[in-house]
Amino acid sequence: MTSQLDLGASVPAARTAVGQGTATSRLVHLVGSLPGDLAADQRTRMQWVLDRSGGARLSAVPCDDDPSWIVDYLRSRAQVPAFEVVRDGECADYADMPVYRVRQGHRLTIEDVSLGRPEEIYRAVAAWRELGGPATLPPVQASVPSPLDLATFTLGDPARMLRHFPVFERMICTEVAEIAHRHGPDEVVLQLESPAVLYLLHRAPRPARSAIAHLLAHQLARVIVSAPRGARWTLHLCHGDLGHVSLFGPEDLAPAVLAANALAARLRSYGRRMPTVHIPMAHGDQPPLVDPAAYAPLHGLARGIDVIAGCVDERQPELSAKALSLAETALGQRVVGVAAACGHGRRTPTEAAFNIELARHLAGS
Repeated sequence: MTSQLDLGASVPAARTAVGQGTATSRLVHLVGSLPGDLAADQRTRMQWVLDRSGGARLSAVPCDDDPSWIVDYLRSRAQVPAFEVVRDGECADYADMPVYRVRQGHRLTIEDVSLGRPEEIYRAVAAWRELGGPATLPPVQASVPSPLDLATFTLGDPARMLRHFPVFERMICTEVAEIAHRHGPDEVVLQLESPAVLYLLHRAPRPARSAIAHLLAHQLARVIVSAPRGARWTLHLCHGDLGHVSLFGPEDLAPAVLAANALAARLRSYGRRMPTVHIPMAHGDQPPLVDPAAYAPLHGLARGIDVIAGCVDERQPELSAKALSLAETALGQRVVGVAAACGHGRRTPTEAAFNIELARHLAGS
């Protein structure tokens, strides 16, 4: 494993492996969460990102408050009268998550499951404007967990999840619509996030994967079309990253390709454009995949789908560059951006800074 102390020597070699920067350099995409040790205020966190992005073209400026994705949300359900605890948990790993059920006699409402994203994004956009706003900066990135993921993690039991899923979906769609109507595409990019999609496709028998992908795509599309046509979206597929350990280890990128193709087809039926797709090529604390066979499914990705390669591992610059090269070879074209496999929330500020530095070089900035 290449240590962080070796990164300065390794990054130039990694950059050479994927070509030098030009006016068409790839974007650097920061998936969302930021290290928990950063200052609490939005403006300072955004400035931290901007200071480390150098000359890179950022896809957006992340602003997530929770370094562990939705862990703060899950913990906070214990304070909501609508829920009672089925199993307590400290969120140390996926077997240690709190699980809830709806209190007997209570009819779940969208207020009970609210994320509060509109007000969070309103504050983030205000901080972003103080730093320069649309004149000098890319938009703020508003992270939106898939309602399927949110309901599953909150309720645990599949029967409870299916019963109450419509409430979670209505809440997400309501918050998305509010954000998109308040903030135009020059101010906010919405990022729809789902570990459940890849996990379910990974677990499914291969003959059933296509049908399952279309069912999952229907659910994702309903969230996307809840925003106005002009809204900008990114889709973040994920292997999970709690404690920087993945929910599962992928064999190849076939599930991601199935999901993206199914979503693109579903959105065409709505007359909507397919979002750029962030495809993770590493998982948790494991390095990027470097078997060419793992990338071969990318050859079947539908035309017109832009890809962000989630291949940036600050501990493995050379493997990160090889993964990027394998992805672009399989796609038959350059990716539009590079990123880590997941957010930086499970990294220290130093590790995250190294990751952004490597992403800049791989992007060709």
